[in-house]
Amino acid sequence: MALGTAAVALAAFSPALVLGQSVISAHSGTIHYTEGQVLLDGNAIQSKFGEFPEVKPGQVLAAQDGRAEVLLTPGVFLRLAENSSFTMVTNQLSNTRLEIKSGTAMIEVGELLQDNAIAVAFHGADVSLGKRGLYRFDSDPNRFRVYEGEASIVTASSDPMVVRKGHEIVLGNKLEAQTFDTKNTDDFYRWSARRDEYVAQANISAAKSARDSGYSGMGYNGTGYNGTGMTAGLGSWAFNPWFGMFTYLPFDGTYFSPFGYGFYSPYAVGGLYGPYSPYLLGGGGGGTSAGIFGSHPINGSRAAAGPTTNTTLARASAFSGAMSNGASPASASSGASAAARSGGGFASGGGISSGGGASSGASHASGGGRK
Repeated sequence: MALGTAAVALAAFSPALVLGQSVISAHSGTIHYTEGQVLLDGNAIQSKFGEFPEVKPGQVLAAQDGRAEVLLTPGVFLRLAENSSFTMVTNQLSNTRLEIKSGTAMIEVGELLQDNAIAVAFHGADVSLGKRGLYRFDSDPNRFRVYEGEASIVTASSDPMVVRKGHEIVLGNKLEAQTFDTKNTDDFYRWSARRDEYVAQANISAAKSARDSGYSGMGYNGTGYNGTGMTAGLGSWAFNPWFGMFTYLPFDGTYFSPFGYGFYSPYAVGGLYGPYSPYLLGGGGGGTSAGIFGSHPINGSRAAAGPTTNTTLARASAFSGAMSNGASPASASSGASAAARSGGGFASGGGISSGGGASSGASHASGGGRK
């Protein structure tokens, strides 16, 4: 039985058992999402709910008239634009190496955990991603950009160079960094941001489920969340059957992505449901606060709706309410989207106390939608 199929089968019988638990392969290269025509070694990928093929060493993933999102080490996403491809060189979590062959790719490094490394071969250059950040590779011209973070790049004819936020390298005979405007984005950048938001939406209910299953208090001992794959201070990929997708669970605290969305650990997510949550008090998602909520600048400005958007919180709260009432994944998803469209956050009745998710509406937005 395929990995994804097994995850969905378990979810059908015991959602509480699977939600928030780690069931992903212990390798980089899980193809998490595709749209349009995407080929794996020349064979078209047929997207199926809960099934996630892998890019194995030596294989090529090519997005033709389509886009793709691939999970690398926990907290690291590779996203491919149209007419782009990459080869997986090695897929060990402790030594992930790939080669961008053509087109455009973005790598979001959310958590670079101990003993993990991301190395990218790119048109004669070796790029090492050693810090959290957002990195872009463009072909024609061959250019490497750092939107957030820091990377090292070297070629056969040059010494290693450190490239920092807001700088780019155009590959040639000489490596020379120059600045660029990080606010000047395009359609692919915005698509990547939407994908990041959807994954963050799935995080909230997954983290809460892990917490409710005993990974806070009874299961949380200050050193790990035993049972979710979160031990020795490491975060983990976790499958959320209600969204039909994986999300990232930090080991502790809250991680804010380069796009400004919050990923909560099972311990930290309790703040969203506590009596003093700014969302429960009617603060919506329009502000920022201290502590686990924090604030995160995006390209020099504050995130549009604090750590997560009103839409994120509305849908997450509706999912939680529906699950508490024993709703099916389809009805929970439907109600969550309806709550999001109506702007209903925790304070407006779409949340856990009201059992949101009972109304009808569109299915969950696990896709990206190219705009």
